[in-house]
Amino acid sequence: KQWYQRRVAITAGEYKSCIKITLSDFNYLLDTTKMSTIQKGHHVMLVNNSTKEFKCVQVPRRQHVYIKPLSFSPNKLIGYLYGSKFNIVKGELEPAKLVNSKGLVSENCNKTNEFIMDNIKSQQLSQSDIISMKDKGVKGEDIVDTLVQNSTSFNEKTEFSKAKWMKKKLTKHLPVVVACKPSIRRIASSATSKIRPDVLSSLLNSANVWNGSKVIVLECRDDLLTSAVAEQIHDKGSVVQIYEQRLPHVLFCNWLNFSMTQKNMIKYYPLKFLSFMDTVSDKDNKFDELVSESSKYSQENCHPGKRKRPEEDHDMEHLKSIASDLCCGDYDSLIISTSYDPFPALEVLYKYIKTSGKIIIHTDNMAVVLECVNFLNKHGGAEVSIVDHWFREIQVLPGRTHPDMRMQGGGGFILTATKIHPGVFQHGCNLPVTEEEVAEREKEGAIEIESL
Repeated sequence: KQWYQRRVAITAGEYKSCIKITLSDFNYLLDTTKMSTIQKGHHVMLVNNSTKEFKCVQVPRRQHVYIKPLSFSPNKLIGYLYGSKFNIVKGELEPAKLVNSKGLVSENCNKTNEFIMDNIKSQQLSQSDIISMKDKGVKGEDIVDTLVQNSTSFNEKTEFSKAKWMKKKLTKHLPVVVACKPSIRRIASSATSKIRPDVLSSLLNSANVWNGSKVIVLECRDDLLTSAVAEQIHDKGSVVQIYEQRLPHVLFCNWLNFSMTQKNMIKYYPLKFLSFMDTVSDKDNKFDELVSESSKYSQENCHPGKRKRPEEDHDMEHLKSIASDLCCGDYDSLIISTSYDPFPALEVLYKYIKTSGKIIIHTDNMAVVLECVNFLNKHGGAEVSIVDHWFREIQVLPGRTHPDMRMQGGGGFILTATKIHPGVFQHGCNLPVTEEEVAEREKEGAIEIESL
């Protein structure tokens, strides 16, 4: 690290260039390399390239990972780059080799295979022969070649059918596992997420989330929205997650390998304590009494099952600091994504959003959205709009273009609004004019008053 300035000569073919590297550039290169390399303690998204099923695990791991129908140990991933492909050999991961296989050929789509008798008799190899070949350690591509040679109907198929058949057999006998870096896009595109990627991007864009924003997030499904906001604000700003269950959702935040600085930016506050925030500034410790009574009541009347974690004791000082921070009312955005009525939460949290702040509500029911619209119109909401997200995937192939057989339904309704200060304003003045001044000036007719 003694070299602050060092000239490195790089020769690439006939080109020679001299690059000046500083210590900050060198540290940046090291950080970039670490970000793209699987480190000890990282979460890795392992994707079965054939079925597209995935499982996110933390390495190293004592137990084997099971991704139907594969079972293997992920400990060899440490040191490899994200995006590396692996084959499974006797329960262990081995770097995958490129296999020459034909792509999907679209020639002669009108040709059919209706006269080909493709049954068990067309394949001379039995299941026991294939199992014995696998026990002997024969590679997957060799097994597929043997299947092709012993098939009596393979040469009679069309080019498209051959490519489809080869792809199916390679997927079965030569499975490939991809070590992907967990990201919001991959999580939202999977079946684990309750919010589609297009809806999530619309929520973030409408909320105007950027590096340094202060955002309040209320969600009941999972912590995908909180994780996406935390990724946008990076190491500045703050996110307050209002959760309704016993413990906050932290699954996706752990998957994304956030640093400790980013994790400290996320704060968690229970939904059942929202009505107590106005008593934080009281000197008679009324907030502590209300929180303790509510916690005691929930512990006595709630009986969690065997697999559910019991509610932990709340840190009173931590809750007080979050509540006092919320009461300052300088948050930039409020994002609500729930399956129940969001109006009571909007009624409480609306006053904590500063002027020109964004209010975003995502729900599946149109009736509750209209109730929120009436509230916003009465309390200084501008640019109020409702959008119904509808998304449909279509397979586009020559002669085989049709809607996807499996796709999600509607994405729900998104209500967007901007908070403005209610009242009557004079041009060029930031403070509202009182009613007495309005009546006086209207009589005099000296100044034009514009109502927002």
